[in-house]
Amino acid sequence: MEKGITIYPGLDNSPEENLQLLDQAADCGIHRVFFSLMLPYANLRQAKSELGKLLSFARKLHMDIIAALTPDVMRALHISHLRLEAFRLMGIHTLFLKNFLPEDLAELSRNPYGIHIQFSASRLTMNELGRLLHERPNLQQLEALHNGYDREGTGLSEENLIRRTVMLHRSGIRVSAFVPSSGRRSPFHAGIPSLEMHRHMPVDLACRHYAAIGMDSVFFADSKPSPEELHALGSLAQGEIVLRARFLTEDDLQRQLLRHSFTARIDEARDAVRAMEGTAIATVLGRTILPENTVERRIGDITIDNRDCTGFMGEVQIIKRPSPASSRTNVAARIHEEEAFLIDYVIPGKKFRFQFD
Repeated sequence: MEKGITIYPGLDNSPEENLQLLDQAADCGIHRVFFSLMLPYANLRQAKSELGKLLSFARKLHMDIIAALTPDVMRALHISHLRLEAFRLMGIHTLFLKNFLPEDLAELSRNPYGIHIQFSASRLTMNELGRLLHERPNLQQLEALHNGYDREGTGLSEENLIRRTVMLHRSGIRVSAFVPSSGRRSPFHAGIPSLEMHRHMPVDLACRHYAAIGMDSVFFADSKPSPEELHALGSLAQGEIVLRARFLTEDDLQRQLLRHSFTARIDEARDAVRAMEGTAIATVLGRTILPENTVERRIGDITIDNRDCTGFMGEVQIIKRPSPASSRTNVAARIHEEEAFLIDYVIPGKKFRFQFD
């Protein structure tokens, strides 16, 4: 997964704060930057004066630069024609284009300059996608981005975002989305998530949710993410679901076992996510797992089969349906309640691990 920030020249941050944000992001392993000119809120004169310096510094940091272009922005910057070679010379790798016809997007994606064309994923209809694909775009230079929504209650539903993301992925198009941060952008200061459920969610959890969905890129949409939030996005694991949990055992052997990474079994069980590797890891550890905390199993419990479960000692499960107590199964840990929704994403073949407090 690629990670990015958003810069709004001439808006909330001073030029120095924007340069510092670029530097901090790069230090955290975040290498994409989305430049957006927020008309009519931005100070246009200031935005024009600082834009060149920001682009130069982003190039110095080897960042993937994305520029948002709307008809209003093009008029404000006196851009009458999309000369893609000119953007390439400025070091811009991707153009986010709003209010362009599918046929125009397809044609622009076939440019010889390596410029990627990005369009809104949130407003695309099936008919428009069909028209876009009919024109044979260069899918290697085409991306989609779910909008950010800065007004309370206007963000996308999870079902809507996933449906559109799956539709685009099946067409071979990479998809990105926004998360909010604690330093919130003008004028509403309500965060700018793509998903409404992320508006007041901790950044770390929102980012891991997108990793579970399979989003290709995640951007901070707000203008002042904290150093901790930048680190959370920058350290986001690639290709696995991370679930925060707490131990319910003091036994070092069980704790050691649960700190490994796992893969959900292909033969999906109804009542639990079964890890493929648990019994093999227990064998390598070479010690006996004794019965402990063999209580009723609740949704979100993490269990380990003990020595009394012949042939299965060490099997790790995440409980999806309440189950009665069994003397053969230890309840060793529990996923935090606010993270339980991520269990639905641990589908067959998916990598996952636990992050313990």
